[in-house]
Amino acid sequence: MFEVIDAHERKGNGFDDLTGRRFGKLTVIGLSAKKVGRKSYWVCQCDCGNKHLVRSDSLKCGNVQSCGCLKVEQDNINLRRSTHGDTVGGENRLHRTWQGMKQRTTNPKNKSFNRYGERGITVCDDWLDYEKFQSWALSHGYNDSLTIERIDVNGMYCPENCTWIPARDQATNRRSTVWIEWNGEIKNIKQWSDYLGINYGTLHSRYYRSGMRPPELFEPVENKKIPR
Repeated sequence: MFEVIDAHERKGNGFDDLTGRRFGKLTVIGLSAKKVGRKSYWVCQCDCGNKHLVRSDSLKCGNVQSCGCLKVEQDNINLRRSTHGDTVGGENRLHRTWQGMKQRTTNPKNKSFNRYGERGITVCDDWLDYEKFQSWALSHGYNDSLTIERIDVNGMYCPENCTWIPARDQATNRRSTVWIEWNGEIKNIKQWSDYLGINYGTLHSRYYRSGMRPPELFEPVENKKIPR
């Protein structure tokens, strides 16, 4: 069942050698001799000590992150949490934030999966445990008016890459956001508009329609002279 073969035997168009890579609690040992259709299987070592056979796509999309022990651990956490009133119907906002973070990174049926899990955005191992995520959140200024934000929009959910910001500011940190550097500072168009007191529509039109760049982009708007 756990026979490993040389991954080079299957190298070809689109083949991705996963040997040595880590997915959740699983570390890929090598390519399995098992193959069904075009799907490859990998022999993985779980942190708990068990070996587990997992299909390539299940590893990459995050559907399988342990030999099964992670679900047992999570069930135990849920049992403890339900004792302390931290689930439905007493589920709090922070717990919903945690659930949402996991769903959009691991569940292909989630409406936001294509922008997260499909792009390789994952949740760090520690934060798969709600109590560890909760501890970080409460010690880093969380309150119910804030939303979790990844500093690097291409990075994972982890303590080093996350912070809490007002929900209204969430839209300023998207992949499509243009960041402009000038005089040693980096801001997006909305932030430069607020900082310089120049109308956002003016800056947006200058940047996208006229192709202006600093310093021309930030020149004060001239008042039109009224003919006498």
